[in-house]
Order: sequence, then C-alpha cells, then structure tokens
Amino acid sequence: MAEQLRDKVNEVIRYFPWYKDLISDKHVNYSLEQLPLMTSDLLDIHYYAGEPEPSLAVYRTSGTSTGRRKSIVYSEEDEQHYIDIKTRLFGKLLQGSGCARALADMGTGHAANTALAIFARLGLVNSSIPFELPVEQHIERIQAFQPDLLYTMPSILDHIVYAAEDPRTFGIRKIILVGEIATQEWQQNMARLFGLKPEDITDTYGSIEIGTFAYYSHELGRYLLAEGIVAETVGTKIVGEGLGPLGNGEGILVLTSTVRKLLPALRFVTYDVVRDFRTVQVDGAERQSFQSIVKRVGRELKHGEKISIYDIEQVVYRHLQQARVRVHVSHNALSVYIQSRSADPSCIPVIREEIRACIPEIGLMIANHLLDDIEVILTAEGGELAGGQVKNKKLYYQLAPMQDRAEPQLASGILASIGNTPLLKLDHLFPESGFSVYAKMELMNPGGSAKDRPALWMIREAWKEGLIGPGTVIIESSSGNMAISLAMICKQLGMTLISVVDVRTTGMNLQLLKALGATIDFIDRPDPDSGEFLPARLKRVQQLLAETAGSYWPNQYANPNNHLSHYDTTMPEIVKELGQVDYLFCSVSTCGTIRGLAEYVKDKGLRTRIVAVDAEGSAIFGGNSKQRRFPGLGAGIVPPLCRTELIDRIVHVTDADMVKGCRALVQRESILAGASSGAVLAAIRQLKQEIPPGAVCAAILHDKGERYLDTVYSDTWVQNQFGAELLSATEEFLA
Repeated sequence: MAEQLRDKVNEVIRYFPWYKDLISDKHVNYSLEQLPLMTSDLLDIHYYAGEPEPSLAVYRTSGTSTGRRKSIVYSEEDEQHYIDIKTRLFGKLLQGSGCARALADMGTGHAANTALAIFARLGLVNSSIPFELPVEQHIERIQAFQPDLLYTMPSILDHIVYAAEDPRTFGIRKIILVGEIATQEWQQNMARLFGLKPEDITDTYGSIEIGTFAYYSHELGRYLLAEGIVAETVGTKIVGEGLGPLGNGEGILVLTSTVRKLLPALRFVTYDVVRDFRTVQVDGAERQSFQSIVKRVGRELKHGEKISIYDIEQVVYRHLQQARVRVHVSHNALSVYIQSRSADPSCIPVIREEIRACIPEIGLMIANHLLDDIEVILTAEGGELAGGQVKNKKLYYQLAPMQDRAEPQLASGILASIGNTPLLKLDHLFPESGFSVYAKMELMNPGGSAKDRPALWMIREAWKEGLIGPGTVIIESSSGNMAISLAMICKQLGMTLISVVDVRTTGMNLQLLKALGATIDFIDRPDPDSGEFLPARLKRVQQLLAETAGSYWPNQYANPNNHLSHYDTTMPEIVKELGQVDYLFCSVSTCGTIRGLAEYVKDKGLRTRIVAVDAEGSAIFGGNSKQRRFPGLGAGIVPPLCRTELIDRIVHVTDADMVKGCRALVQRESILAGASSGAVLAAIRQLKQEIPPGAVCAAILHDKGERYLDTVYSDTWVQNQFGAELLSATEEFLA
C-alpha cells in the first residue's frame, strides 16, 4: 500500500506541482492519514478557477450559493476510466434483467453526457430526454420509446410519477438513480408505483470531480464503494471550516482515486456525510461500505451541516405513501414542502415534530434560537414545488448570488419612506399613572400600517433569491393591511397582487386595494371544520397558486422575513430613541411583529417585559376560537411564527374595549388609530396598577383609523353592535 500511495503522490505532483508544497518532507512514510485533506478551500485556490486546455473535457458545476461555476477537467484517459467503470457496474446491475432499451432522463453534466456511450457499449438501444422539456413531454417520450431501463435523478422521477396517471403502464423493468440522496423508503415507494420489486431500483452516487464512487447493494443493505476508490471518513474538526459536530456513527466521506489523473484525488473531501462506514466481506473479499448517505456539509450550504434530507424523507414517507418533498433553507429558516394526493392536513404537525425529534441538531438550534422553527407546508395539488422545472434539487438554498441579479428599486420612491416612524409620548391618556407611555406610530408608514416593513422584507428577499421579478403575480391571504402594503410595493416594482380577503375586511380597505390595482378574491364562508375564515383563505391561496402561472406566495404567517423586519428595524428604532424600555405592548395576529421585537430584546439582554395583546376569541395562546369583529387582531390558528416563551405577559381584550381604547386615543391624543391600537391601550389600562411609577412603556400603534370609519368610529355601527351605552363609555375608560 505504501508503494502504491507513493506512486499516487508522485503522479499528483507531476500534474499539480503546487501539491509538493503541501507535503514537504513530512510524509516520507506515505501513510494516507499523514497526507493533507483536499478541501474545497485548497481546490478553490489551486484548481477550480484555472483555465483548462481546449483539448481537455471540461465539466462545470451548475452553480453554488456563491454563484461560481467550478471547472472540473477530465483527460481522455480519465474519461475512458469513467466510462469503463460505469459500464462494468451497469452490466452487473442489469445482468439477467432482459433489458434491451435504455432511456437517460437526467439533464446536463458528466453522467448525462456519457450515459448513451455506456448504454451503447452494453448493446442497449438508447435515447435521452432534455430536462428543459415540460414534464408532460417527458412522459410522452417515455411512452413512445418504451424503455426497459430508466436512468434518472430522484427529483425528475418525482415529477414524472406525480404527473403520470399510472407509471406501471410505462413497462419499465429497471431504474438506476444518480445525483441526489434517495432514501430506502422513497425507493420502495417508487418501486410500488412502477410495479417493481425494491431490488429493481438501484441508487448510484458520485461527484462531478471523482465520478461514480458508490452504489447500493440490496443483498447487503448497504452502499459499496466502486472500483478504483479508497475511502475513509473523518470528523468535522479535522476538516475545519467551522462545521458543526455530526451524529453518532457519522463521518465525512474522503476519497482517494487510483485512476483519476487530472484531479488531485488524494484524500478528496466530498462533504457527504455517511453513516456506519466499515469494511464488509463480499464473495470472500473485503469491500468498503456504508449504510447511507444522509446529508452534505460545507460553507456553501449555510446551515447544511444541520440538515439531512435523508432523515426528513424518512419521516415523511412513514406517514405518506406517495409524496414529493422539497426542503428550502434561507435566512435561518427551514421549510419542508410536501405535495401529496392523499395527505391529511392533520399529519403535518406530527411530521414537523418527528423531524425535530430525529435531527437533534435542528431541535437544538431551534431551542437556542439559531434556527427558526421548522415549517412543514402541504402544497396545492397540481402546483409546482421549488423551482417549477422538471429538474430541481430536493434540498435547495438561495438560488443565485445577490450581485448577479438586478436589484429592485427598494430605496427610492414611496418605498424609501417605509420605517423610521415617529415615537410620540402620550401625555394625556394616563396622566395620574406615574409611568410614561410612548406610541410607536407604525400607522405613519406610507401604506398606513406596520405591515409595510415585513411586506418590503419578504418581497426584497424573494427578489434577491430569484423567486420573483417584474411580472410576477403575488398571492397572499390578508385581512387588509398586509394586502395594502403588498399592493403598494407590487405597483412600484411592476408586479400584480391577488389578495384573498373575507367578509370582515373593511370597506375602506377594499377601496384602497382597488385603488392600488390589486385583484380581490373574496371568501364569504368560513372553513367548515374550524368555523374560521383564515383556513378557508389559505386553501384558496393554494388553489390560486396552482391555477396562476408565474405566481408566488410570500406566506406572511410563516415567512421569517416577517419578524426579521421588526428585529432589524422597529425595535432598534425604539431603543435608539428611548434607551431602556421597561414594558413593550404589542398586538398579535401573525405574531411577526411581536416575535421580531421580543427576539431583539432577548438577544441584546434588555430587561424589557414583552406584553402580548390578543383578542378574546383568538386561538393564538391556546384559547377557544370564536367569532371576532375586527380583522388584524388574534387568529383562528396558532401561527407558525408564534413563540410563547419570548412573551412575559398575555392580555386578552374584548371587542368593546378595543372600541373604547380607540375612541379614548382620538379624544385625548388626537390620534386616529385602528382597532388593534385600541386593544393595546386597553391592555395598558388593565395592567395600570402593576406598572411601577417611573416605568417607560412603548406601545405599537399598528394601523390608521381611517380604515375603521365605518366600524370603530361609526356611532351607528357601535350602537348596533354593543348598545348605546358604549358611546358614552370613553370617560369610564379614561378614569
């Protein structure tokens, strides 16, 4: 082994002279563990960015989170070894199968470019499908060609199965997978759908740098390393790069290729995490193997070291026999999108909890507020998942670097005036209390409410990620304020808005939406199961997304940019002006505002007590949901953004007290504010005896009162809803 390793080292030095500087004279014994790891940092400096000779075969990565396309070089000899090894492997996998026709459906890249040559060597009639075609044409070509063998990627097979009426009619005998992690549960489900035995589907795994390096043996129930590969596993501390710890029995796979020439393939770090790596006996010979590939790690994957698509799929397929899964990571948020014809929405909370339980790293990061809570989303039947094309990854991050995209004009025009709202002392509402109350005038944002901030943040980040652009149709469920903010922003940026509203949306809000060019989609009946309008609105959003090409759902109820907007701007503005704040009163609905404020307080070690103001009849904090008169305060569900542990006190307010608070505010302070602002003042009044003299209180005044002229500020409406006595109750409120 030492002699073979010496020859390999000398070969690498011959092709890559810089390698000699890495080893100096320290490694005269030529033991593998003494040689340096070939990390992405080293390859970035010495290999990936080089200009290859025109005569060489060059393959480029499809892009990374940094936006760079890396160049991978193959010599003619490398190419020959690659094809030889895969031909022998495929011949073994197809032995006795009777396959005569093979179809490659896998997009671009090294595996796709060499597939037909390998099929031809095996004597198979062969063809391929460009991944750019719509999924319907993939199905048409499969039906026309009638392959015995389908060579494809898991994400492509997902799309084909979901779009096909009955995959068994294709007559496929064998499926070979490449490119992405495919759990055994997923493979077994695919075998059932195609009418195959589990052993008729074989997963192969490789990298563009090394080529195929492992394949799954159904007989052993493990992955075996391919010929020409010497493998080992190392921990994250050895690799460095700030990677977090791995689970028991896990290690990062490191490969040395005995045949690869134009790559310094000595201890090449794959950044693939495998479980139970060990040597096994196969036909009397020792073979290196591992149980499963569970995830990738690395600096480009942001939180990739904490995320395992393997474990997530294991959970999903325990509950759903047929489903497509995509996992999105962005800005400390993990979202699992599931599309299934047979899914019961009641299984979604169970799946979320099981994912947290089976990936301790994720659960710990959530508990430590390093990662937002997992969002599990059941998407609409017939809609698109993550990217909308036939070929897309199961685990995806930001789509492209910020500098490669045209920036929307977010700092000009009306959008430049969002934020930096005034902070006014309320001198006349609680004059004898001994404490001070300052109103954060979010109603003075250009869109008239605090929703301008999260609307801008959600649109900005989606634009940066390449998810939206000019011409996109934004679809959102809103009681009014978020819709108005989005309509204003969409108008400025050349997009359109479809706002799903219900019967509680005020007439003024509807007029504002129409004036801003929004399309209003009206829900007049609550969800039959819950009696709430919000679930009905959300179902309608999913229907519209499935029906509307080029559409995007910001999802204010779970989008982390909702609360990050207030973390980054609202609370810093309050602290900058007031210094220490003893009490912060904030109404709740999606919980985006209060979460952003509260997280800032906790992260900065402030002693501010966070008081959540909720409506009676709201289900946010565990109450029984019942009818409420005013939109924008409370909710019929527990919003995904809600984090009760960040809140020090919860105060519930009646609809009548909201009206009293609003009318007292305009009478004493000449501020015309919306119903939730009245609720906040009512909550301060409830706690008046508990707040010590000298305390500084901040209150979020969420939206403008003009939107409530036909309700809160209409004597006729108030008398009809609450009785004539409420019209004279303002003085009682102020007492």
